Amino acid sequence: MLQSNEKITALYCRLSQEDELAGESGSIQHQKQILTEYAEKNGFPNPKIWADDGFSGVTFDRPAYNEMMAEVEAGNVSIIIVKDHSRLGRNRLVMGYLMEEKFPDYGIRYIAINDGVDTDKGVDESLAIRDLFNEWHARDTSKKIKAVKMAAAKRGERIGSKPPYGYQKDPNDSKRIVPNEDTAPIVRRIFALCASGLGPSKIARILREGKISTPAMYEYQQSGAIHTYLNLDKPYAWSGRTVSGILEHEEYIGTTVNCRGYIPSFKSKKQRKNPPENWLRFENTHEPLIDRETWDIVQRVRQGKRRPNKMGEQDMLSGLVECEACGTKHYLCRCGSWNEKQYTYTCGKYHAHKDECTPHTIKVMALHQIVLAEIQRVTAEAKEHTEQFLGRAMDKHQSQLKQELSFKIRELEKAQKRLSDLDRLLQKAFEQLALENLSEAQFKSLTGNYETERQELSQRFSKLEQEISFGKDTMLNANRFIAVVDRYTDIQKLTPEIVREFVEKIVVHERSEPWKKKNYTQQVDVYFNFVGMV
Repeated sequence: MLQSNEKITALYCRLSQEDELAGESGSIQHQKQILTEYAEKNGFPNPKIWADDGFSGVTFDRPAYNEMMAEVEAGNVSIIIVKDHSRLGRNRLVMGYLMEEKFPDYGIRYIAINDGVDTDKGVDESLAIRDLFNEWHARDTSKKIKAVKMAAAKRGERIGSKPPYGYQKDPNDSKRIVPNEDTAPIVRRIFALCASGLGPSKIARILREGKISTPAMYEYQQSGAIHTYLNLDKPYAWSGRTVSGILEHEEYIGTTVNCRGYIPSFKSKKQRKNPPENWLRFENTHEPLIDRETWDIVQRVRQGKRRPNKMGEQDMLSGLVECEACGTKHYLCRCGSWNEKQYTYTCGKYHAHKDECTPHTIKVMALHQIVLAEIQRVTAEAKEHTEQFLGRAMDKHQSQLKQELSFKIRELEKAQKRLSDLDRLLQKAFEQLALENLSEAQFKSLTGNYETERQELSQRFSKLEQEISFGKDTMLNANRFIAVVDRYTDIQKLTPEIVREFVEKIVVHERSEPWKKKNYTQQVDVYFNFVGMV
């Protein structure tokens, strides 16, 4: 701790982005000049300036403020001087704590020049009223800024400050984005790898091995900006989470997405996520990096993502195979063998709960042959008899889609009714507990079962809503399917790329005799992208 005659006179300046509208009179340089002249004129010892430029007054997590307060707590500051009381802050609760507790505890003399505040001369109740008005000013300014941003968001203008990785701001128009020649190829490579069947973790490993700088490191190299996830010691430390974030960004197909998140209070800087139905989407606003076909393939891959088995293996059909009876994804099983001929797909629900379904087991190699044969059959027919093929496919696809939607809508209505029933049952249980007609143990047992069922139903309800929404938006696009067919001349071998290009899902029926290992029949339905089951 310094001696009293050596202690610092802290000159504190702050300017927020909103305050910049006030012009030069509120600038950091102007504040520094006023504070320096005031300290010299009044003979205050050891003046030192701390300045936060571009920080709101409602938050006290500011670099210079934190440094100054560290000196205060070390006992090295005797006086704090600001130009206006609002420069210190605009949060009345924190300001009250500083004025009434913090500063008195550390023997700090506080001066706000333009407001005539000097704690050595006493502080009256008017300062609390001033803090209240300062907070109201911050709240009203926040409302105006939000209104301006929301209007821009509804017009389809980009309201994010940073372009997504792979893009940069247009030099001729800062509100628009254009591809970045350095990073756009990396984004395309990430999507291509995922479309081929690789998961985010494997893609991240490939990028690490290729010594590709992470998005945070690239930004630091270009502008010196420090990002939360920046690690200067590990410039190539790509993670599966970073790759997943890129694969989910609709901006890469030329769509501007606004209002992904919101800030609940003008005092908070922590953003919360908006549900996807509240997002604002505007298509064809900038040059896409990824074509629509690749995007759709990747989203299907991500939707049906499955973990590798215990040996780290993942079959090219993984995530696409499902049980005809219960709709659960199939589980890839090595059956304790090193022989690939023994690998099987088994119903995931049966694998976990054998009393809830039957195996629906099918050999992996047999399924590969079936899928390859179906792709060969359908592509040959599409090339040789294009018009007839598309006519039949359109009629059948739309019919299937209507049936699936009708079934899901009925299931959704049932789930909604049951959720309402459970809410009523929970309310009644609380009433019986309050009336002492139920013991605490009985109440916990009863409501525990209700709550478990409610959570499961809520998850199923959300999934059905998404599937119905997706189904209503799904239209047969004949040109897109033919474009996929035209990219392949003679398919002789099944590859991850071909699978993701053509196959939407594979539905496995139960064997004619479930427990028989030979001389049985088994139906497999292969659904194709854009045309369904042909």
